[in-house]
Amino acid sequence: MPHDFLGRELASLRQTVVALRDDLKTSRNREFAACAGRVLARMQFDVTSAPALAAAHLARWRRLNACAAVADAKLAPDSGDSLRDLYAQAAHVSSSLDSVELDERRAVVAEPWFKEAVAATRDYLQACEQALPTDAAASAAVDAGGGTQRERLSRYLEARYPELPADVVRSLRIVPGGRGKETSLVELKPNALLPSRLVLRRDLTLGVTGSSAYAEFPLLQAVDALGMPVPKPLLAEQDPSHLGGSFILMTEIQDAQAGGELFAELNDLTQLAPSFAPALVKALATLHSVRHHPSGTELGGHASGGTDPLDMVRGFQAMFRDITHKPPMHVATDLGFAWLLASPPPQDRPRRLVHGDVGLHNVLVRDGELAAILDWELAHLGDPAEDIAYAWSPLLRHLLSWEEFTQRYREHGGDAQAYDRHAVAWYSVWAHTRNSVYVAMHYDWAAKGQRADIECFNAGTDFFARTQYYIARELDEALVRN
Repeated sequence: MPHDFLGRELASLRQTVVALRDDLKTSRNREFAACAGRVLARMQFDVTSAPALAAAHLARWRRLNACAAVADAKLAPDSGDSLRDLYAQAAHVSSSLDSVELDERRAVVAEPWFKEAVAATRDYLQACEQALPTDAAASAAVDAGGGTQRERLSRYLEARYPELPADVVRSLRIVPGGRGKETSLVELKPNALLPSRLVLRRDLTLGVTGSSAYAEFPLLQAVDALGMPVPKPLLAEQDPSHLGGSFILMTEIQDAQAGGELFAELNDLTQLAPSFAPALVKALATLHSVRHHPSGTELGGHASGGTDPLDMVRGFQAMFRDITHKPPMHVATDLGFAWLLASPPPQDRPRRLVHGDVGLHNVLVRDGELAAILDWELAHLGDPAEDIAYAWSPLLRHLLSWEEFTQRYREHGGDAQAYDRHAVAWYSVWAHTRNSVYVAMHYDWAAKGQRADIECFNAGTDFFARTQYYIARELDEALVRN
């Protein structure tokens, strides 16, 4: 880890501790505390456990590179620092793969060497994960002192609806999380035009997905008409001058809480009701009945890759290559890209409307039951196996069997072709590889000093490391199955 990054990370932690010292009552501050705890856990791991783990695995990586399936620049000599040397060995694998042409890559991923690279990555990252304490932290909306934004939203609503009372917005409370968009809960004075409790979803200046909140509006209208569990969209504003980004307003799903984190190990899944998983499967089958994008055009984010899924992969690989400061251990991302490009699903796969980011981090629950599916910024026309893989890999596999999933999916009108096992395996690797690029952007922003908040450091360190393990695990399973 570069010294300047470590310095910025420590400064962010100090600022967070100062901000939290007097008040841990609000759930937003508890979210910040959870992020700080995870960042500190990673830092402590780097100091106490990582050198010994690296030393234990280093010989395997040396043997791996000694019989590499592809030629590359000469590996630098050992430095005597086991962790640095393991990172160098992993980087050598990454650079070797990156130099391979597409035709040769297809042969390389079929080599025993590639399987050993995946297995070595999985085993090292699994050992790292087992050395870390789990830290489940629920996210909930709290008052974050959004006075300026509250006043600006009041002025906007009063100009759009002159019948509203003056200073109509009573409070604006930012919801923790939301790395793609900023979400706030809004309370209005009683009026005859709008509900008193709303949700504001706004573009961020530094957003990872490349999509627009404004463009989600017609999509939400369409999925709401299908009977999908979503907030009811009320208005959309494209002009960023009003609130610093395009935005939409929706009804609040009342008495509901954030479902949790993307990664299963950060959640207490026993809190979910038995009906949760079947309801989510039904929602996926309903969504996948739509064959055309409701707005007539894609949302315009990075996930909109046209008819060829490899276009999405190439686009994200280019984004990853362009990141100036990458986390030091990113070989799983490079292994993921190599396998994805060499092992695409058939071109005649079904094409349906997909959410693109279905997980516990993007749902609301009420008494453990599914209340709403949120954050449609990555929705696009694509392979329904993408949604199935994304929901199955980190979540549904812990709640029901594959046979139960497929049976319920068919019962609600889902196409059996949608859950082809190779396609689901491919998109399982794709989902976490894509996410690793998004959180690597956070690492880059933190390294450059463009963002100094603890949520950014948490995404760029802890979340990135978790995506690496998930990629390696899904890759290993795909290679065994094939």
